[in-house]
Amino acid sequence: MNERLWRFGGAGALLLPAGALAAEPAAAPWEPLAWALALLVGAAALLILEFFVVSFGILLLAALGAVGGALFFAFEAGSAIGWGFVIVVPVCAYFIARWGIARVSHSRLVPSEAVDGEAGYHHLADRLQVRPGVEGEMVTAARPTGRARFPGGECDVQVEGGALERGACIEVERIEGPVVYVRPVEVDTTAPSSEAAENDKA
Repeated sequence: MNERLWRFGGAGALLLPAGALAAEPAAAPWEPLAWALALLVGAAALLILEFFVVSFGILLLAALGAVGGALFFAFEAGSAIGWGFVIVVPVCAYFIARWGIARVSHSRLVPSEAVDGEAGYHHLADRLQVRPGVEGEMVTAARPTGRARFPGGECDVQVEGGALERGACIEVERIEGPVVYVRPVEVDTTAPSSEAAENDKA
């Protein structure tokens, strides 16, 4: 004899077979996994957006909340899936944070001052007032580099296309970065010296 159930409705009581009442539909097994993936993608998007928008940590907190929800639904989908999310989440966070820090460090919004190897030499040349056209004298031989004396002081120089001996008269040709290029100055030996002219007058 079939079991009977009483079902109460608006019109009274009805006598129905036991199998007539449909069971509540169970959630599909893929639904928790879909929610976990969606929350994980949302957390990654919020973390990336944190590097573009100044949110004072609000987006970061929202990303952490999304990660917590993703882990919850991942374990609802299955133990193996949950532990897989536990491993994947830190790896994704590491690469996103690494990319974001590299982007911020190269951003124009971050002030940075580049000091290259030429800065000190430029400062020395400016301090000694060494400019193209300034004349000086070699205090060491230049083959091709040496040291020269200028009105403002001494500095290292370089001569192109030859060598200069100590005491040679030079003129600054150009300055390229840390290198001061000089050239020899021809001394007019045909003009009589002032001492020789006075002797001739005597």
